[in-house]
Amino acid sequence: MNSESLLSLALASLGSIYLVAVAWPLSRIDIAEHRLPNRLVLPAFPISIVGQLAGSALSDQWLNLAVAAVAGATAFVIGLAANRWASLGMGDVKLISAIALAMGWFSFMGPLLAVALAFIIASLGVLVLIGLGRSSLKSSIALGPYLLVGFVLTQMLIWSTYLGGFSPNFFM
Repeated sequence: MNSESLLSLALASLGSIYLVAVAWPLSRIDIAEHRLPNRLVLPAFPISIVGQLAGSALSDQWLNLAVAAVAGATAFVIGLAANRWASLGMGDVKLISAIALAMGWFSFMGPLLAVALAFIIASLGVLVLIGLGRSSLKSSIALGPYLLVGFVLTQMLIWSTYLGGFSPNFFM
């Protein structure tokens, strides 16, 4: 990978890097207060957009930018529907949208994998808590930490692919 491609990748990664940096404080706050503060979630949007614009301009990968924008917007619309009819919190909606925007530049499947992984891990966690008698089906959970774990694991996989590590072709 040449230095221009590496710089483009680094610039496009700024939103993801930001989300990784705030993952711990977001998780702590969500577990304690069941909320994801706008002051930590919302900066992911302009940071992702500016970084991806710069990365796209440097590498002439405008389709990646379009995919990221569509991923973020789609996640927001679906999140709003889940907020309305499935009790998903607005902090979770914004976080899912920020994750989709940050990851969408790299892979159109990345945001789907991250959210699916988050819901699988959350479901397993809830089953364990119910089994231990520490929760019930009527209890609410802090979804943010699970979303961030799904995001970090998926983003590591995506970065590994770009840096010559893991390849999805491994399974073929």
